[in-house]
Amino acid sequence: MKLRFAHQLRGIAALAVVIHHFGGIFFSPAVRSIVGVPTRFDTARPGYVDHVMAPGVGGFLYGVFGVAVFFLISGFVIPISLRGLATGPFLVRRWFRIYPVYWCCLLISLSMYVASASYWGTALSDRISGAYVWRNLSLLHSAQGIPSLDFVCWSLAVEVKFYLVVALVFAGGRNAHRVMATCVGFVVAGTCAAYVATHGVRPETFFAYLVSDMRFLSFMFLGSLFYYVLYGELTSTAALGYGITIYAMFLAIALFYEGRIFGPLALNYSYALVVFAACYRLRASFGRNRLLDVIADISFPLYLVHSLIGYVGMPILMDLGVPYTGAWMAALVATLAVAWLVHVTVELPANAFGKRVSSRPLRHLSGIWRDSASPPRPSSD
Repeated sequence: MKLRFAHQLRGIAALAVVIHHFGGIFFSPAVRSIVGVPTRFDTARPGYVDHVMAPGVGGFLYGVFGVAVFFLISGFVIPISLRGLATGPFLVRRWFRIYPVYWCCLLISLSMYVASASYWGTALSDRISGAYVWRNLSLLHSAQGIPSLDFVCWSLAVEVKFYLVVALVFAGGRNAHRVMATCVGFVVAGTCAAYVATHGVRPETFFAYLVSDMRFLSFMFLGSLFYYVLYGELTSTAALGYGITIYAMFLAIALFYEGRIFGPLALNYSYALVVFAACYRLRASFGRNRLLDVIADISFPLYLVHSLIGYVGMPILMDLGVPYTGAWMAALVATLAVAWLVHVTVELPANAFGKRVSSRPLRHLSGIWRDSASPPRPSSD
């Protein structure tokens, strides 16, 4: 029950990202051309979604807000995942939690590219070339300046880097003050590196690409502070001190990249922080919500498959005479169905298998795999 608020926020964040893509990015001709939709396809944006990409007062952006919430949740639950677990088993579990689902969803994305080219009679996108797919497989493509094949897994690449950083931090000791002091040191060093990367360093260099994720990594440490307060390892006063320091560094890094103190990213990440903090404070008020709980359960595959299903499926439906509203509704239903299938057939078994692999000797692998065919429901880590 302590974690229900974070779990349900995960579902809300996933829906916010879907709104951003189906009601905003979808209307970008450049994006549609990447997936093979010809330039002759055109559609007017209905008035009721104008605000998605043209926010009014406050500058709220659904997608940026949703990703920020995901990052805070990761920062919050990863230390929970490490409780009583050595660094090696933790990384094994993270690998099985991320890569099987990601690779499965990558295959689905590739099939959507093929379906689009087949329907419209256009050339296959360069994004499904062998070299492009190979660079996306490891989730380290962003460090090479390679865009995400599915438009969304750039954030998953950030998550992987965060896991590695946290594993290194925890390897040096697990005392809360030591961990957070190390994190502050890492963020300060990252802030200096971000300044160098944005003041005179060529943006296409490896260093510039590597450092560009510091704005996200620094923000994720804020989520960890909520964990330490929740489990009584830090006082609220100590956590606030660490939080102010890290948040200030996050704003500085965002300033280097956005050119102003509260650009779109910093502003919407701050909104996410306020919402997350409020939900944490009111966590006892969160009860069961069957619909939101299900969406939260499938939020990972939902996040990975929705963009290509929408960008490819919606134009085809509209070309067949379905209005935009009907097209995005159908795409959403299809996305939820595919995400649920991936969750049941890949995510749950892979999570269960990863937990067994990380807790038993390797000689038991064959039995472990047989056992994972009917996995128990995984915890919220």
